[in-house]
Amino acid sequence: MKPFPISFWSNIGMKDLVPDAPAMWRDLGITLAMSPGYGPDDKNELKALLDGSARLGIRVILRDYRTHWRKLTELGEDGYRALFAEALADFGSHPAVYGFFTGDEPDAKSAADAFRAMKIQGEMAPHLVAYLNLLPWFDWIAPRIGAKSLVEYLDRVVEEGNAKLLSYDCYVQMQAEFDGRDSYFENLRGYYLATKKHGVPFMNIALSCGHYRYKCPDKYELQWQLCTSVAHGAGAVSWYVIQLPGISDNYRNAPINQFGERTPAFYEMSEVNRIFNSHCGQIISGLKIDECYHVGRAFGGMPLFEPFGNVAEVESNDDVPLIFSRFRDAEGRTYYIVCCNSATETTYVSITMRPGVSLERCVFGNRFVKIGNHSDPVGAKEVRRGETAGIWLSPGYLALLREVNEVG
Repeated sequence: MKPFPISFWSNIGMKDLVPDAPAMWRDLGITLAMSPGYGPDDKNELKALLDGSARLGIRVILRDYRTHWRKLTELGEDGYRALFAEALADFGSHPAVYGFFTGDEPDAKSAADAFRAMKIQGEMAPHLVAYLNLLPWFDWIAPRIGAKSLVEYLDRVVEEGNAKLLSYDCYVQMQAEFDGRDSYFENLRGYYLATKKHGVPFMNIALSCGHYRYKCPDKYELQWQLCTSVAHGAGAVSWYVIQLPGISDNYRNAPINQFGERTPAFYEMSEVNRIFNSHCGQIISGLKIDECYHVGRAFGGMPLFEPFGNVAEVESNDDVPLIFSRFRDAEGRTYYIVCCNSATETTYVSITMRPGVSLERCVFGNRFVKIGNHSDPVGAKEVRRGETAGIWLSPGYLALLREVNEVG
């Protein structure tokens, strides 16, 4: 089993890296790093960084000075291919390399070159992933990205770029002065549907560092962003950002501060990332989403839960909203994720399956045990009639379940 890919956005240079950065990444629970930006004089330092990452089993996205789509715009396709061939010769065969950075947030004028650069990378390095990050979707953004809908846009990325991974960043869920959950989930819905349609995984870059009018997420808000992404089928989650190279506007409370020191936010993120992968992330990394519903209250155009397949009922205590999704593994076995869709409230979840179907629950260590209903010892939460499984969920967290005795 492979760990679930947990990454971060890098906006630093090689000179800003803390000593033994791979060990810091490991301690933070990072399994897919993004390198600092580097130039031709940094080759030896980058090789050492990749060697250290490989020893710890961490893959790396390379921010190479030769691979941005702007080089294609500047030099044409032949020139871009020549530069990418140089980057491949330098680092493309290193076992730690996941892929090369293609650029960030192309607009309508640059999209064609960005997608073409991605496709060229895929042709020349089919063993790697060309990494291009996209703009999030909002109602007003269509003219900027050059598409009438998110569906149209992601179809184009896959078809023109031959994308192996879809990536975007969205932080409105951490906007301090308004409720951005509908926009947050509208994006998750669009990428979930694109994954189902095209079979291409997606990465959600979530917020870990307060800036502008975005607040500083606490531990449960980090947990909520990670788990809600996974519950919608995300194949990877990334954090913006983990290290501050200096004073920049009002950026604050990153896991690594301007002195290269670990802050209290470091330990909160480390706990969230490492517990997730040690609990169930290794199993989830091998699953593909099939269906996704919101329970109690639907956000961002997601469908409200109704019985489907072998699932007869899903209920949450005290009207705390949930996400309930069905997944399959490579052998076709059925799994479910139920996620508490609140970053502040706990809830008791009651799940009722069709007759003849029971559930196992993934517990710490990525292993499954039999699960039954659960009642509060003081009687506040009694087992409900027909209940197959009762589960307590902490704010923003999830449970991974597996069907046994399948029927239908």
